Amino acid sequence: MNVAVRARTALFAALAIALILGGGETALRLAGFSYQPIPERIWLGRLQGGIPTAEVIFDRLVPGLFTRDGLLFWKPVAGKPPFNAAGLRSSREVPAVRPPGEFRVLAMGDSCTFLGEPRPWPEVLEEQLAGGAGTPVRVLNAGVPAYSSLQGRRFLETRLDELSPDVVTLYFGWNDHWRATVKADADFPVRDGRVVTVQRFLSHSRLYQAMNYLLKGRLRPRPGDHPDAAGDGETPPFDPRRDLAAAAGGQPLRVPPAQFEDNLRAMVARVRAAGATAVLITAPSTLRSETIPSYLVAHGFVSRDGEPIQVLHDRYVALVRRVAGETGAPLVDAAGDFAAAPDGGRSLMREDGIHLTAAGIGRLADLVVQVVAPLQSARESASSPAASRSR
Repeated sequence: MNVAVRARTALFAALAIALILGGGETALRLAGFSYQPIPERIWLGRLQGGIPTAEVIFDRLVPGLFTRDGLLFWKPVAGKPPFNAAGLRSSREVPAVRPPGEFRVLAMGDSCTFLGEPRPWPEVLEEQLAGGAGTPVRVLNAGVPAYSSLQGRRFLETRLDELSPDVVTLYFGWNDHWRATVKADADFPVRDGRVVTVQRFLSHSRLYQAMNYLLKGRLRPRPGDHPDAAGDGETPPFDPRRDLAAAAGGQPLRVPPAQFEDNLRAMVARVRAAGATAVLITAPSTLRSETIPSYLVAHGFVSRDGEPIQVLHDRYVALVRRVAGETGAPLVDAAGDFAAAPDGGRSLMREDGIHLTAAGIGRLADLVVQVVAPLQSARESASSPAASRSR
């Protein structure tokens, strides 16, 4: 076979492969197939003006708001509203050099920190702290939907010095005790940045998504696999919800209790090593087993079998209190405060029992101010001219 014949053969083979792949890609798109593997997908809810609202139903991927990350699994797209260039939820940019005398709080957490109507609680906190202060105040909202304490810990390990806060609030727990639909967070390897870039490019291909779906065994039937598990009627082919819901009972928690406690202790230690104060916040809840939203079951975050959700959540709240007590870190016991309200906190929590109403946001900000304001006053006193002369 001469060179010309071999070249034509290779060309025809390449065209045939391209036609097959292109045909498969087209067919999958026409069929409406789409799949992104957890934990690289963020299930949020309805959008209002491009910003996720507190009506979180975790039923579809919000396009373009987050991107893959080798260390954090996913992170905000920096500079895309509602995120600033630092990847924090804010319409204001963070100065390259911290202004002299500025009192700075870094609010770490998940959707309970990121979301809020009419605004998230860190914005209310900033207003309250600035109202009684003689120095400028800046509260940085580093809350990211679906983040666990492991992701918070990794964020602090890599970005705390850059953001240079005086106080760091830690509000985690919900995503830690959701079921891992693949494996626990800590079992995912840290990936090379170049690999993540290639995966980010390939993830737009439906063929690549289908390969992920098949390799993870999503098409194999599972015991107890019911198409109407979410109460949404018949589940269409290639819809992962059916498999995730059926698998939830046998999957580990995203961050088991011992790891959750270890992450909290590591974050407190990291913040202290940077010369700042860590403030722990317990996550309030009115969620009960009989009122679990169907989306949590449908996507495999919660199983109706086994330990009641309120018992599991209370265990994680108790761990936050224990870490605060044993490390001496200030505690904002929002869970205890909300539960002690006349209505058990129902007016302070949304119907999902997880996120805060406007009244709940105001109440949480009040509780945090009670703990943070004295720290702010102490810092102002320590940096005053009179204090400097006395040293």
